[in-house]
Amino acid sequence: MPLSEGEQRRLDEIERALKTEDPKFAANITIDRLRRHGAVVAVGLFVLGMIALVVGLVTADALLIVGIIISVLGALAMAAAVAMYLVPRFRR
Repeated sequence: MPLSEGEQRRLDEIERALKTEDPKFAANITIDRLRRHGAVVAVGLFVLGMIALVVGLVTADALLIVGIIISVLGALAMAAAVAMYLVPRFRR
């Protein structure tokens, strides 16, 4: 949903004020940096989910219920990581 003219004007004022008050901070905060951070978090969560899945499969050999629970949690973590990575890209 696009911003109204008043909202866009107010956002521009806030941006200009931030750049004049703290130009170093304003230069460091970019949308690309935020996207990169989200991608790194998603990849980390996916890897942890894979590890949990494998640990769950190995554990299922000795303790079936515990292994199944760990495997399901790992699979859910992997699915959450994929959703976390893909959902913001569909909004554009």
